[in-house]
Amino acid sequence: MNKIWTGIAVAVAAGLSSPVCAQAPMPAASATAVAGLQDFSGEVVPNVVPGDEIVVACAPIEQREVNSDVRVVLTIAATPSELPPGFKKVLATDEQVGRYGVRVRVPNVPDLPDHTVNLNVYVVGEKTSRDCDGGHLRVVAHHAPDFRHEMKSSPVS
Repeated sequence: MNKIWTGIAVAVAAGLSSPVCAQAPMPAASATAVAGLQDFSGEVVPNVVPGDEIVVACAPIEQREVNSDVRVVLTIAATPSELPPGFKKVLATDEQVGRYGVRVRVPNVPDLPDHTVNLNVYVVGEKTSRDCDGGHLRVVAHHAPDFRHEMKSSPVS
């Protein structure tokens, strides 16, 4: 339990000190975890399921012009262990832009599960265009839990 609270404290501290903060849902809770955090062994890449909501907060979103166009793009990462799905990028269209960030759903696209994606946000205004990097996400297929091992057998008489 102490490791969880320590992890949350580290995530909050890193999120406040970093200009980019992408959040993805934790599997068994309604809380969110910060994506793209660095630890001593490498980057933490959270698992997300198509349909999950993620939130990206970064300076270009906060400092955008009034009528700016905000787009979130998931680009397939070039990892040697994954087979390419036949496309390189996916535009997340179900978005809600707020004052400090953008909330989107992970698109439900065939062949996207079991791939690692780069999360990028593009803010295009009349005068300026900026972007920010939201780190990596691992899109996994949603599998129903298997409760067969928890079933009790009937008593033998």
